[in-house]
Amino acid sequence: MQKEKDKFEFVYVESDGTIRELDNTDIEYLQTEFEPFDGARPYIKSDYKQLTPDKKISGFLHRNNIPRDIKVINTNLRYAEIRFPIRIHDSNQAIALSVGVYSINVLGGWSVFLGNFSILLINKKGREVIIPKVTNWRIQSYELGERAKRIMTFEIKEPGVYFIEFKNPKDLKVRRSNLFLMKLFENEIPNNELNIWIDKK
Repeated sequence: MQKEKDKFEFVYVESDGTIRELDNTDIEYLQTEFEPFDGARPYIKSDYKQLTPDKKISGFLHRNNIPRDIKVINTNLRYAEIRFPIRIHDSNQAIALSVGVYSINVLGGWSVFLGNFSILLINKKGREVIIPKVTNWRIQSYELGERAKRIMTFEIKEPGVYFIEFKNPKDLKVRRSNLFLMKLFENEIPNNELNIWIDKK
């Protein structure tokens, strides 16, 4: 059993208020050096009840500030944020979604072949399953500093936490350019490096 003194000094508060231990990826993220105004910096709460500007309770918290009546858990479930990329090979992810229409974009390139790749969103509370619709008109843009292609859209009518399930992720193929001549000389982006980005319209 891991001794208290050996545990990392921070924990993470999820969007539902639960507190979990950090994994190696979390610790590496906290130990990364960022510029003072970098929007990707980790959000560290001064106390458990502190909320983000968009009224969310999630964030890193110093172990000394854990309320006595809340137990810290170990779990593989991870809560994604719509403002950050989501890896298509990461399992056990959930995301808090409000009512609205969303688009799903593939990052990295404008030439996209889906094959049998699909995504399911499963409501944590009611177990409702939402299957995003593949878009016929795939808008290309730059998102988060990368080339992006819209591939799907979906609508949330019941706000809550949704589990993200990726089906056949190895079928997804992406190249940087959608120009025929460029595609002849470009390699596909490695499948294990592909990310999606969920954007609320």
